[in-house]
Amino acid sequence: MGLHALFGNQSVVKILFFLLVNGKCYAGKLARHFQVPLTPLQQALTKLETLGVLESDTEGKTRTFTFNPDYPLKQELESLLRKAYSLLSAQEKIHYYDPEIKSVRPKDPPKKESTETPQKLIFNVWNKLEMIRSLSFSANSQGQGNTGWNGIGRGHVKVKKQTNHTLVFEEQGSWISKAGIEFTFSNIFRWTMDRFKNLITLEHLRFGEHNPVFLFHLAQTGVDTLESVNSHICEEDTYLGQVRCSDHSLKLNWRIIGPKKNEEIEYIYS
Repeated sequence: MGLHALFGNQSVVKILFFLLVNGKCYAGKLARHFQVPLTPLQQALTKLETLGVLESDTEGKTRTFTFNPDYPLKQELESLLRKAYSLLSAQEKIHYYDPEIKSVRPKDPPKKESTETPQKLIFNVWNKLEMIRSLSFSANSQGQGNTGWNGIGRGHVKVKKQTNHTLVFEEQGSWISKAGIEFTFSNIFRWTMDRFKNLITLEHLRFGEHNPVFLFHLAQTGVDTLESVNSHICEEDTYLGQVRCSDHSLKLNWRIIGPKKNEEIEYIYS
C-alpha cells in the first residue's frame, strides 16, 4: 500500500482507516480491536491532534477522537484514504469495521458473549424478518461530495415468502433530505437463510431475481447481533453490514465506502 511509509507510523494508518470506516475512536477501543499495545496508539492520537488532523472530546472519562472538520487538507486526506481503502483485500476491509463504536459508549461494559447457539439467533432473526411490515431509516454521507443521501425516511414492506428459507422484501416509501425536499423510493431485497452454515445472505434485486447483486453474508457475533463476514465489492465500493435483533424490531446498519462514497444508513424494520 505504501501508506505506512507515507505516514511513517503503522499506528497512524490504523487510526486513519478506523476513523474512515467508523467515524470516531478512542485509544482503548483501538487497542482491543487490533489487539495491540495501548501506548503507541495514544501517542499517535496525540500527534494527529497536535497536527490538527483530529479533534477530541470527552465522553464520561474517555477521550474520543474524530476527524477535524477545519483541517485544511481534510478533503484531500479522506480522498486518499478512500482510494487506499478500496485497494485493500476484502478481509482487510472488514478488519477495520466496528459498528459498535457508534452504539456503545466507552463507559459501557464490554459486549457479552452469546450463550445461545448461532442457529437459535439465526432462526430468531428469520422469524422476525417474516413479520416485518414497515421500515424507517436515516442516511448520512460523511464524504465531501453532495451525494443526496442525507435525510430520513419511512415506508412499508411487502414480504413474499418464496421458500421456507427465502424471503423477498418489496420496499416503498418516501424520504426527506436535509434540505427539506421529499422523494419516493423503492427497493427489492432478497434474504436467504442457510441453517446448516448458520448464515443469512442479503442480496439486492435491482436487476431482477435472476441477476441478484450480492451484498453480504451475516453471521452471529454477539448475543443479539449478526455482522457481515465479508465485504461486498461493487466496482470500487465496499458494502458492510450489521443486524441487531430486539424484541419488536430489527436494526440494519449499512456502511458503503469507496473513492467517491462514505455513506452510513441505519434501517429499523418493524
